Amino acid sequence: MNINSTFLPKNLKFIILILLTSISSCEDFLEEVPPTFISTSNFYTTQSDARTACDGVYEMLHDGGWNSTYGRWWPAIDLGTDDVVSKVSRTNFNDWFSHTINPSHPWFESWGQYSNFWIGISRANSVIENVSQMPNSVFETIEAKNSIIGEARALRALYYFHLVRTYGDVPLIDKPITSKDNFAKPRVDVNVIFDEIIIPDLQFAETNCSEGLSDGHITKWNSKVILADVYLTRAGTRRTSQGEFVQGNADNWLLAKNKAAEIISDSPHQLIENPVINGANIIPACGVAWSEGHPFSVESMLELSSVNVQLHGSILSRECGPFPHGVNYWGAGSNKPFLNIGYNFNVIQMRFPGNPPAVGLYIPTPDLYASYEEGDERRDWNLMTKYITNDGSIYLSQPTFRKYVDIGYYLGNENTSFSNTNNNFILYRYADALLIYAEAANEVAAATFGDSAYDAVNEIRNRAGLQDLPSGLSQDQFREAVWNERRHEFAGECKRRFDLIRTNRLATETLNIKKTWTSAEGSVNNYQNVNTLFTGNVPWPDHEWLMPIPQSEIDLNAENGWTQNNGY
Repeated sequence: MNINSTFLPKNLKFIILILLTSISSCEDFLEEVPPTFISTSNFYTTQSDARTACDGVYEMLHDGGWNSTYGRWWPAIDLGTDDVVSKVSRTNFNDWFSHTINPSHPWFESWGQYSNFWIGISRANSVIENVSQMPNSVFETIEAKNSIIGEARALRALYYFHLVRTYGDVPLIDKPITSKDNFAKPRVDVNVIFDEIIIPDLQFAETNCSEGLSDGHITKWNSKVILADVYLTRAGTRRTSQGEFVQGNADNWLLAKNKAAEIISDSPHQLIENPVINGANIIPACGVAWSEGHPFSVESMLELSSVNVQLHGSILSRECGPFPHGVNYWGAGSNKPFLNIGYNFNVIQMRFPGNPPAVGLYIPTPDLYASYEEGDERRDWNLMTKYITNDGSIYLSQPTFRKYVDIGYYLGNENTSFSNTNNNFILYRYADALLIYAEAANEVAAATFGDSAYDAVNEIRNRAGLQDLPSGLSQDQFREAVWNERRHEFAGECKRRFDLIRTNRLATETLNIKKTWTSAEGSVNNYQNVNTLFTGNVPWPDHEWLMPIPQSEIDLNAENGWTQNNGY
């Protein structure tokens, strides 16, 4: 897979900058500065320096390591919902399934799911501050300078957006940290973060960044889709860090609708509409965006690169597989399920030759499978139980999220391993714009939104092999239809929990979850493979709408008035 080289360390200067932007002007903390150290003021001298610094902000999206921001651990955000569970023997996230989440859990303290966002924000603040002060004359054009600032601001907004949705109130830090006093920040209301950081940053980026398709960099279009998602989120429900239930401002529906409409009408993005056919291997159009050899497609809007370099590939291929072969779902290992087509191999013989480890941290629920309409190509592609190679060889697995899998690794291709894979991770794509538009249009004016909202939903449905929605749906019916499309289109994309929160369905949709795979879900034998603490009938506690602030942060900031989120 091709990768934009700007996301990889270029030279020693870049490595020094990573340290520099994490703590900024280190002179304030050191009595003696080593003679080889490059200070902030000495670093930012050319356009290339500004670009290299901005690349350090991108690095925190997905650095390929064990604790990458949007990598190995981020999908845990959806664990315990009706879509995602861990296999029976996994204990990493017992607290998620028993609803006894502990602020000292490694997910918060040492796996980067809080600190990485702040590292990204720190780097962004350094770029924004220092590039803004650089003379215009060192840049090819003023537009080039503003684009770099805009990219850093959009990334800062993205990191803050995920912080406030996950943790609630957080400190507002919009300048580089230059003294110990700068660390003494109180937590502020999420609305302040939205109004003073997230929305202004994205508005600057949509005005100043590139107008082309995304190659992994921030553009005006992926700035707009994040902003549309921000408005969609603010229109919905949430709980505060103090435990209060809040209904968002309905004015945000119109803002979300209009921002998504700009993408639909003006951007170069579109859905991929044609399948990829290579011998016996067929990738449906709805799956091409994730398939090998198609990075940064016309559909992807914010895509995170992985590359076949040790510890720079996605580790999700390792984490998602529930079992190294298809036994149980496909029956006994000696079963030969395809004799009717003359394929004389048993289940064990049809295991993936790469022998992926049976980690199974993030696996689909049968409840998700059962929710798809018959004929929906997204079901059997995304919830993979069978893979057919170009030459017609068949490999079997227990249900696995295909979006997390590098098939080359599963097939045992040369130069692949669990930490050396090339499946990219997509945060946003054109389908987001379509479904944000449809949902928001329905809320703005259910009776008068016309055909455009139907068109947006039907474009996605038709691509998945489904018929148009029936015309003349009521507002409630159309709302439910859009929610269903979001569930099926974005399965495995780390959006389910946030969707259930903003639509006030987290408690209801996580009750009575189907846990048993049956013949109706394609299984030969009835079986369960879910964490034993995941009962599927324990009401989701109100306080777990938010995750807890890491306990070490609470302890360190007690003098700054920090208290733990309600209920923890």
